[in-house]
Amino acid sequence: MEISRLLKKIDYLKNEDIENSIEKPAKEEFGDFSCKIAFNLAKKLKKNPNDIANDIAEKIEIKKSMFEKVEVKGAYINFFFNYEKLSDFLIKEIMNNGKNYGRSEIGRGKRVMVEFSQPNPVHPMHIGHARTTLLGDALSNLFEFNGYKVIRANYMNDVGFQVSKLVTAYVLWGKNQNPKGKPDLWLWDFYVKFHKEAKDKPELEAKARDMLRKFELEKDIQVSKLWRKIVNWCIDGFKETYKKIGVDFDIYFYESDYRDLGKKLVNEALKKGVAFKSENQTIVADLEKHGLPNFVLLRSDGTGLYQTSDLGLTVHKFEKYKLDKSIWVVSSQQKLYFSQIFKTLELLGYKWVKDCHHLSFEHVVLPEGKMSSREGRAIMLDQVTEELEKMALNETEKRNKLPEKKKKDIARKIAVGALRYSILKIDVKNLITFDWEKMLSFDGNTGPYIQYAYIRCKSILEKNKTINNFKLKDFDEKEKVLLKKLMEFPDVVIQAEKELKVNLICNYVYDLAVCFSEFYHSCPVLKAEDENKKNFRLGLTKSTKIVIENCFKILGIEAPEIM
Repeated sequence: MEISRLLKKIDYLKNEDIENSIEKPAKEEFGDFSCKIAFNLAKKLKKNPNDIANDIAEKIEIKKSMFEKVEVKGAYINFFFNYEKLSDFLIKEIMNNGKNYGRSEIGRGKRVMVEFSQPNPVHPMHIGHARTTLLGDALSNLFEFNGYKVIRANYMNDVGFQVSKLVTAYVLWGKNQNPKGKPDLWLWDFYVKFHKEAKDKPELEAKARDMLRKFELEKDIQVSKLWRKIVNWCIDGFKETYKKIGVDFDIYFYESDYRDLGKKLVNEALKKGVAFKSENQTIVADLEKHGLPNFVLLRSDGTGLYQTSDLGLTVHKFEKYKLDKSIWVVSSQQKLYFSQIFKTLELLGYKWVKDCHHLSFEHVVLPEGKMSSREGRAIMLDQVTEELEKMALNETEKRNKLPEKKKKDIARKIAVGALRYSILKIDVKNLITFDWEKMLSFDGNTGPYIQYAYIRCKSILEKNKTINNFKLKDFDEKEKVLLKKLMEFPDVVIQAEKELKVNLICNYVYDLAVCFSEFYHSCPVLKAEDENKKNFRLGLTKSTKIVIENCFKILGIEAPEIM
């Protein structure tokens, strides 16, 4: 930010946290931005904060800056923009940089892996899976926007007990059939049937355990062949869903491929005293003395657990891909699990553990409560996208007469945009209650509202494609507000990456759309009072369009042609 740059030129402020001391004043008379750094320095410098503020104000060189004046009120340093300078510089900056406006270079030369989605290959993805999938995808886009080389990874739990139950169910009731329709949806029926039958027939669980033993320990060829076929069917179904919502992966990891490497690490942990063998012969990471519950790494029968493979995979990730950072986008239920995994790796001597991050999020729930795929009580992600497309198509037909193919494409973009935005706008600490109507509303803080703001910008610009200059002396208040909002974008991008919060991009683009809407209603663009005003407002409109596009790039939202 310009204020931070100016203040850091003053010797005793070079190492201070200027950014977190800047805020927007409550009253317009106190300027455009206010800095309270003097309060923070008072104790350190043993001086009156008012005196510090006056000293700083005297030392600020504003002649070549975007500011017209700096005033001190008490211990607050208030900054007032020179809007003539700001508008000319900012609009040129945005238009010259286009899709690169707001990008930073903080990630240049660095590699980050984002592991997300990770559905169990036993049933289709439900709406709850949308949160990890869309968060991970948007976070990957954000890192790429900031210059990182991003590797998008999906980790398949293809060897767990739940998969064994599905394989057992298929053997009992599948009769060697091939999938009818979407394979993951077709297999779900067998999965649900197994859990219903197992309530009265406990021997089914025993059969599934036997199936797991044959696959993992005995490496039975026929079982392995069938196992792989069923898992691949399910993943083929997932890929259809990913394609619908615009998500792709650079690599798929499979739990079974890292089981043996994980077991080697478990043995190493045993030798180093990081783990011990319990009375019932399980191997357990000794974590209690480090403030965490002990952590089972291997079953007594020698079969591994999810964490067995996860240890192996994490080591593989850092060694093969030379990562600077690895992020797991996984629900808050797994907070303890990741603390245990990371602590075990740290005790094994892996220094890169400090670069491992768990992005924890709360669940998506139905108005009536929690979902259960095992009991067949869940809203599937495919169902959500199909229903949203129908709703969007209905809205599109009300507003426009278009060829069928074009209408469907617009409806798809609106539907996926609505889904993405409704998931991504919520802070990861908060639960999401699924709501069809709110998701697709064209009003308020929704995806369609932002898309509509973009379409409005586009429509104005199509009517007048020539913009000569942006210099202006007199500014309407709504023009000033929009300029300041456009200027904030690069700082928001950096903050979002630093805090791993893509909802900050949603908050920002919604505020920008609101600012533009208020500007549009107060300040005629094509019918401005003179040519200078018209050009300036066209420049503002084009700048807004560019910044909304850049937000869409991060959020993974496509802009429809019309709405």
